[in-house]
Amino acid sequence: MPVQSVVSRSRQEGRLEGEAKMLARMLERRFGPLNDQQLGRIRSADEQTLWAWSDRVFQADSADKVLDSQS
Repeated sequence: MPVQSVVSRSRQEGRLEGEAKMLARMLERRFGPLNDQQLGRIRSADEQTLWAWSDRVFQADSADKVLDSQS
């Protein structure tokens, strides 16, 4: 794998990790501590899902509602 690809992939993974941490922080500040299942879902989510969940933080009445795939 070319060096550029490795660097690009590492940056993307780092950005995704940062987005997941920020979402978890926002949820914890609004709703209180998250459980292991919620944290696991956040950590394993793709970027599109993290963005969709971030959009719901201020309208939802619980962390579970934010992470609900049906919303």
